[in-house]
Amino acid sequence: MSAAGQHIAILLNSLSPTGGIERDATKCIEALAADGWHIHLLVSFPHPDMPALLSHLPVTWHKITTLKRPPSIGQMIFIHQAQKVLNQLRIKYPNMHAVTFENHPIASIVVGCNSRRLWHQARKKFGMKANFRPLWEWWNTRAERICLKNAKKLAIYSKAARQDFIRHGIPEEQIDRIIIPVNTNYFSPALETPLTERNEILIIGTNPKLKGIDIALQAWEKLHQQYPELSLRMVFRGFKSAAYIKRAKLPRVIASPLIDDPREYYNKARLVIAPSAYESWGNIITESLALGIPVVTSKQTPSSEVIQSQEHGEVFNRTGKNDHISLAHAMQNTLENTAIDAQSMQSRHQHLVNFQSQHLISTKWLCGVVQQPLKEDIS
Repeated sequence: MSAAGQHIAILLNSLSPTGGIERDATKCIEALAADGWHIHLLVSFPHPDMPALLSHLPVTWHKITTLKRPPSIGQMIFIHQAQKVLNQLRIKYPNMHAVTFENHPIASIVVGCNSRRLWHQARKKFGMKANFRPLWEWWNTRAERICLKNAKKLAIYSKAARQDFIRHGIPEEQIDRIIIPVNTNYFSPALETPLTERNEILIIGTNPKLKGIDIALQAWEKLHQQYPELSLRMVFRGFKSAAYIKRAKLPRVIASPLIDDPREYYNKARLVIAPSAYESWGNIITESLALGIPVVTSKQTPSSEVIQSQEHGEVFNRTGKNDHISLAHAMQNTLENTAIDAQSMQSRHQHLVNFQSQHLISTKWLCGVVQQPLKEDIS
């Protein structure tokens, strides 16, 4: 491959050690580097630790100056500034791809594209207020439309999102279904702390309604007396979930911040719950199983497909009515009937390893797609 073909650009609003999109992007950056690519990172708001964390990789940083607020204006400035950087890079590296993990209309490859239609449907179904920021909504809708039109290749985590895009005119051959991989060496069972000795139920998520923080608290209200030895640890960022916890006034609820290494929380958990109303994928399910921990999750979480037996946990369907009761029943059933010995931990880990080997993962997909040079500029 020519030197020009060895360079690739990645567009990101922010890049940090935590956060779903950021962690997914970092996995792909590491995979591309291992495959011999030099990565140009066009980022507006990198976490201060990220340059050091990626310093061992062939990475060139391009700071894209923009605004955080209002986000719609900030995104427009980002696209304008990033396009100028891409134009300069493509003088030196013709036909260089630009990859995004968000709806950036100037990207030729989109990883993890989400359907705003499905997002709006979920918000409406579960009683969440409409978005009252018309400019931001206008921008997101327009950016998605242009992004889908311009991108040469799209990768979708959710079966439902893929079907939605196809129904609305995106050519089927343009969209691939992939999954986000888990590093099963990094996420492996901590057998020195067996599940039988753990006393926490774990939920991770910032948006209280979309991530199911609200129904988790309601389910805990029903279960906490039955399981006096257990606590509910809720990991999140921001004040909204904290307000829900304060209003609930329930015993043994531990509020914790997001941290760089989530294994610190996982390895205290006997059970992980992910009762989301909407997800693009759901890393928490696959990471938990890789660590040998059973999971209770909603059917609305795409990664729930990895739960295929009682040993793995349980999947319940969110209908918008009495979801907390369904969650409580699933939690109780899993706590009472799912094995938690060392052998079962190793079995769940191996199941996740096998699942990943049978599906197309994002890192492998991207490393393959970028081998095809860009034939024309994206504008």
